[in-house]
Amino acid sequence: MKRALLVVVMALIAVAMAVPATAAEGRQPVKIDGKKHLPLRVLARPFSHIYKTQDVAGGTAQENVPSFQPFYVYTRPSEQDRAAQRGWYEVGSDARGGVIGWMQAKDVFEWKQAMCLAYTHPEGRKPVLMFAEEPPLAKLVAAPPAQRDPAVEALYKAIADKNIPVDFPVKSVEPQKAVDISKQFYLLPILDFKVVDFAGREGRVVKLAAVTAGGPEARQASDIRSNTAYVEEATQESTQVAADTLKNLVFDVVFVMDTTVSMRPNIEATLRVIRQVAANLGSDPEAAQGVRFGFWGYRDSAEDIPGIEYTTKNYTPTLQTAAEFENTLAGVQVTEIDSVDYPEDVFSGVDDAMRKTAWDDNAIKFMVLVGDAPGHELGHKWNLSGQDENTLRSIADDGSFYLLALHVKNPKATKHNPRAEQQYGVLGLNKGSGGQTTYTAVDSQDAAAYGVAAESLTQAIVSVVRAAKQGQVAPQLTGGGQGGELADLGQAPAAPAAQTPAQAPAQTPPPASPPAGGELADLGPEHQKLADDVQETTNRALRAALVEWIGQQTGAQAPRDIEAWAVDKDLLNPAVSSMEVRLLINKQQLSSLKQVLTEVMGAGRLGQIGGDDFFTALQSTAAAAARDPNQIKNARTMAETGLVPEFLLGLPYQSRLMAMTNELWQSWGPDEQDEFLNELEARISAYQAIHDGPDGWIKLNPGDDAGEMVYPISLDLLP
Repeated sequence: MKRALLVVVMALIAVAMAVPATAAEGRQPVKIDGKKHLPLRVLARPFSHIYKTQDVAGGTAQENVPSFQPFYVYTRPSEQDRAAQRGWYEVGSDARGGVIGWMQAKDVFEWKQAMCLAYTHPEGRKPVLMFAEEPPLAKLVAAPPAQRDPAVEALYKAIADKNIPVDFPVKSVEPQKAVDISKQFYLLPILDFKVVDFAGREGRVVKLAAVTAGGPEARQASDIRSNTAYVEEATQESTQVAADTLKNLVFDVVFVMDTTVSMRPNIEATLRVIRQVAANLGSDPEAAQGVRFGFWGYRDSAEDIPGIEYTTKNYTPTLQTAAEFENTLAGVQVTEIDSVDYPEDVFSGVDDAMRKTAWDDNAIKFMVLVGDAPGHELGHKWNLSGQDENTLRSIADDGSFYLLALHVKNPKATKHNPRAEQQYGVLGLNKGSGGQTTYTAVDSQDAAAYGVAAESLTQAIVSVVRAAKQGQVAPQLTGGGQGGELADLGQAPAAPAAQTPAQAPAQTPPPASPPAGGELADLGPEHQKLADDVQETTNRALRAALVEWIGQQTGAQAPRDIEAWAVDKDLLNPAVSSMEVRLLINKQQLSSLKQVLTEVMGAGRLGQIGGDDFFTALQSTAAAAARDPNQIKNARTMAETGLVPEFLLGLPYQSRLMAMTNELWQSWGPDEQDEFLNELEARISAYQAIHDGPDGWIKLNPGDDAGEMVYPISLDLLP
């Protein structure tokens, strides 16, 4: 049954995402090189026109074509003209001969891939260098570190010094400030790629186009060899921000806590910490308004466990100041009804907190997860969210949620602690963390340990807010850990010219005094180490969050109107990814994908689908998929069945579904097969959360309606 289910999932996805076949009648579009059926498309650059003939004097067929609008190609310029961005494309609105007119080569770019790239969080890595030609980049990638590193450092130093010669091999550079694709949309479509070995790791050298949606500078190429204004823009430090902007900083801090009986001491300790925070902020009303608190309690399935009262509960429909939150916490009660088993519905707590909290759109969003038990795994009837730590982490990254994980570890729960550590550890892998989790374990038998950890993280947040309200960046966020800054490699970049005092980089204040009393008073060596570790972990997350927030507030923009070569890894640290692949998908496509998976998964769970081995079962879908059953029967991998659209086969990034074989599926035991199917089911829940959520949806053009908005979904969330 499960084999057939997997097969049908794949087949239906292939059908849902397939490009419509061209009709036999009428003109046929140009095909992508090396493809038999897939038509070539181009995307329009900003401020482009479609002309009636191959002459601008002949008049326009359509003016001001929306940015990124796709067209089919019916006549293509020569290879030489394309390389020089000369000549004309004859374009149409469909693949059935619907020709509209002609577009200049300089006004479009060919997009042979369905995917685009997005920059990863800039913290902990160097900015992406974008080369004019492939050979200089390929030479660096192939060189040993002893040769590559000094050469790369010299490139960064030249950019930092603004000493860029005309023949500089780097055409453009990613700005140091974080560029939020959901706020300042940019498109990095993959025009070409090569899989390479980069320091023993698989990497991809990609030819990409850098395009923005519009604005007066959309067609001003970000070529650092000629555009000095962009050099100034790109070399501004990631935490450089006007003091007046920084004073608007607000933190939303939401505790997501297990409220079963074993957690009573921790809830009481949280109340003591918040009481102390409220007292300390009492004399600083501006800072008091700069941090708001919330609380979500989670337990287990209220439907199946009588008397447990709720699975999740939002105690703060409106987020509160510390003084207000103190009263709320005083009313939080633990359940006296024991759960049936040790795990709780952790994932529903995290999921609801992300999706249902009244977050401030302009606030930095922090969650503090506190529990002593792991969450129910995928497929368990009491995992009501249908999520796991991996899908929740992806959703959190897209929504700019930062999570601090405190595991109240019971030494006696030896069977469950490893799973809880793994789950909490993944949830605490915030973007910009450099692969370091915020997971912290405190001994449940050490009555003071949790209080020390809770106060340490809360104090770290409050000190950042205090500094911000003075128009300053907290000192603990400016020293070290600035891997994304060009200035680290040599002479600091010059300050931008002619800044007014309001535009000057924020200065750092003296360190904030620790609060009097509280959990951190008179610590012994063990607790002091815990406090230091939690503060260090929290500050790392705070810096990453602040860098992202500053990028959003300052409107940092990606390079624009260029084509260049780059590698998807940090040139100085190939273990770190500098770019990630995204798929632009609209709500209708997302709903269709969710519906297909929901119907198939539902049928599978009910035992309505049966079959033999992988490809024998796959043949039963051939009629619906309009494919050759013999081709499917003789296929060795999914890629050979003919069910996979050609554009998926040509992508530089593929899921393991593409390499699925009978042998691989049959080598999995029932638990592994169930795990795989449960992962697909988790994606259904993730799609629903994305579809219903307001964040992340992008209007490519001002006139687009809601159905035309797109979401840059991560490959990690594709089935």
